[in-house]
Amino acid sequence: MELKNYLDFKYYNYNQDLFKEIISDEPEVYIFSNYNDLKEALKYYQPQPLSQQSKFFSLKEFKERLFSSDQILLKEEKLPLLLYSVLTKEEKSKLRLDSYQDIYQFSSRFFAYFKLLQDYQLAQIEGLADWQQEKVERLESIKARYQKRLKELGFVDQLLLREEKNLNLQFLREFKKINLFNIIDFSPYFKELLQEIAQEFEVELHLQLKETDFNQEKLEIEELTLPEKTNNIEIRKTNSKLKSLAALLNEKENSAEDVQLLDAGREIESAEILSDQLNLNSYQSLSETDIYKLLDSLYQLYQGGKGSSQILIVLKELYDLSTQNLFREWLELKAEDLQKIEELLRQDYYYLDLELLEAELPLLKPLYNFLKKLRKVKNISDLSELLTEISDFALEKEAKETAEKFNDSLLELKSIEEMGIVTSWQDYYSDRGAGLFSLFLNHLSFKSIRLSKNDEAAEFLSLEKAPQTKRKKLLVNNLIQDNFTQKNDGLYFLSEKQLKNNGLLLKHKNQLLKKYKFLRHILNAEESIIFTVENEEQNISPAVILEELALEYGLNYEQSKVNSLSEKEILNNLFDYQTELDLKVNRSADFNQNLELENNDFGSSFNFSYYKYKALKDCYHRFYLEQLARLDTTLEIKPSLSLMALGILTHEIFGELIIYAREQKLAPREIPAASRKKIIRKAIEANKLKIDGDYLNYYQQIIFKSLEKSFIHFAELLHKYLPEDYQDILVEWPEWNYQRQKYFAARQTDFYLSGRIDLLLLNQAEYFIVDFKTGSGDSKQLDFYSLMLRQNYQDKLPPESRKAIYNVFDQAFEHSYNKVEKEDRLGAELQELTEMLFAAGEYERIYKSRCQRCPYQGICRVEVLTNEEGY
Repeated sequence: MELKNYLDFKYYNYNQDLFKEIISDEPEVYIFSNYNDLKEALKYYQPQPLSQQSKFFSLKEFKERLFSSDQILLKEEKLPLLLYSVLTKEEKSKLRLDSYQDIYQFSSRFFAYFKLLQDYQLAQIEGLADWQQEKVERLESIKARYQKRLKELGFVDQLLLREEKNLNLQFLREFKKINLFNIIDFSPYFKELLQEIAQEFEVELHLQLKETDFNQEKLEIEELTLPEKTNNIEIRKTNSKLKSLAALLNEKENSAEDVQLLDAGREIESAEILSDQLNLNSYQSLSETDIYKLLDSLYQLYQGGKGSSQILIVLKELYDLSTQNLFREWLELKAEDLQKIEELLRQDYYYLDLELLEAELPLLKPLYNFLKKLRKVKNISDLSELLTEISDFALEKEAKETAEKFNDSLLELKSIEEMGIVTSWQDYYSDRGAGLFSLFLNHLSFKSIRLSKNDEAAEFLSLEKAPQTKRKKLLVNNLIQDNFTQKNDGLYFLSEKQLKNNGLLLKHKNQLLKKYKFLRHILNAEESIIFTVENEEQNISPAVILEELALEYGLNYEQSKVNSLSEKEILNNLFDYQTELDLKVNRSADFNQNLELENNDFGSSFNFSYYKYKALKDCYHRFYLEQLARLDTTLEIKPSLSLMALGILTHEIFGELIIYAREQKLAPREIPAASRKKIIRKAIEANKLKIDGDYLNYYQQIIFKSLEKSFIHFAELLHKYLPEDYQDILVEWPEWNYQRQKYFAARQTDFYLSGRIDLLLLNQAEYFIVDFKTGSGDSKQLDFYSLMLRQNYQDKLPPESRKAIYNVFDQAFEHSYNKVEKEDRLGAELQELTEMLFAAGEYERIYKSRCQRCPYQGICRVEVLTNEEGY
């Protein structure tokens, strides 16, 4: 029995208005390929008062309504949960499903595979390789257990409903006629359904194409013949996507009549920078809302510190989280709290624990408690109770619809437990708190809310989803080959060739469908202007369909006028920039001046370290910004393996080892191995908050051995320099409360020398300064230390000095034998630089080539003088 004996066909020209032609006052059923066409059709439907009403369905909704059951229908998140529950340990291993988090892609492919077989009524795929056949057998085995479990629980899914073919036509009984509005995509399964339906109802297919193009027996398009041209079509070409969009918006702006806009791509190019100009989507995913971003950040924060037995907060994640308004409002964080987070990062802390949090950031205690409670979550009810602590506050800032969707998601997840789909979450997640939190976030991300529209912005519709109505003028953006071509249709483990060999010409069919939709759009309009791009360098070319239109209708590619403009000029014309600045400067010279030195800049006293001396010598202006104003530039987030943390740790370990030797009256090389290891291990443990947990094992193994080996070598080198009296071995001299002596005075300020000598050895004939470095060192810094020592040491120093840098990882001394005269010259230079600054009365800026790399360049704005341009 052939389908054509039961179905009626009616064909229309492209320039006919199908909504006016088809929609009747009589009660009938109308089915549309997409929801946008359905909404458009309802505008034409004007039934008589109190009369029987017609029914309007999208094709997807109609297919779902065709099947019914007394059992509960499972959808969405419940399907992968049930699927995961029937997988064996061996299957999870082969499918690389380490946890439930990995199930989603497999679940999608699993159901898509069996739906494909069902749609095309295939018992199996022919021509499979051995490894593919093994996959098929595994899928069939999983499916059998999945459906058995489904029935045991008393549930059904769409796959099972369609297999059992529980056809439900009751919702159609009050109608005589069913109209399919331009639906041309029929699978063998759907064809069979139509045949059954057509035996009880009048079923008519309304098709807007040539009758010879459509095979009524097979219910498929065989070709697409271009009709005679009855409207105006233009093709305009630019050399960039931004210019193409700009030309389209310009055409819209200059059009007197209403214009509709379509885009051929999935995403509109330059959408982000033109977000105020375009209405791109009438719906917003809940994943874009502030409450979702807050919860997702809290989840990431929890994940970052959950490897420890105690609650640890990754400071970098916390810093990123602190940029969210909702987070700051939740904890009532002030500017000083945010500065404290930055300060801890600059001190090279990687983690925040409870002790550090209570000491430095007590306002974060609710955050700590939230993360602590998350560890104890065992089920959805626990999670719901925990999230309520934040959501009650956060949802006040969101739209009412967001709050409803949020609460609905929690209720839907609770129903999973109530329905018995999951009896123990431990089988799904090793960390139930994190797992259930991620489950909720994933569920929430599929929800969306309707957005309010900007009446002044241009609204773009998708080529695939736009209602195909009669239009006065249509503008099509981005019609390039990359957007118009059909992508590879390989499914899961099946190649495109294998699909074709099994009679599944999906790519060819989908390409025809895309072409058909495009033709309906442009031929339905009285005037269609198509914008495309050609750029060989970027491998962008116009869609091939345009060449077919050009040949058939004698069209030419018009070069857009915007090609002569730069993209910068395009953007200047798209946006209305503020033309008047709040800060008015008549002449650049008025702005480009040196800062004046104030009497209180240095205070009554000032400590000069070696690094401050270097800054003063390098640039007076930067010295002021960095050392006096203490102006921070952008915060640098250190890498996970921080050199600064490693340097601090090294100084601590070497210092502790030498102090231990001094207290035990041992030469450093005589420290017992057990004691040495204990000191190093204790120091690493004490610095855990400054070490990324992923690198902690590296510190405990590799760094531990490197530091121990380096200290043993250092102790051997140092042995011949050790004084007889252990009290003459000084570590980190001077003590923090040591009273320094004034070095010089200028104006009303007393200047002191400041610094910390890592190791100082005193003998009768000489003193020995040792500086530990984990990177490169500067011997001039040793001169500064020696000068500071001679200035401040209260007892008489030996006449000679020895200085050295010990490079810990190179395990080598870099000796320096500079004389006293050189140290004194350094001190004199420091005093002279200071006095010159005071005499000038301003922090002068002198251009140097390295100014281009200075973090204060944007503030300084030093001009390049003619005689310095080639410096």
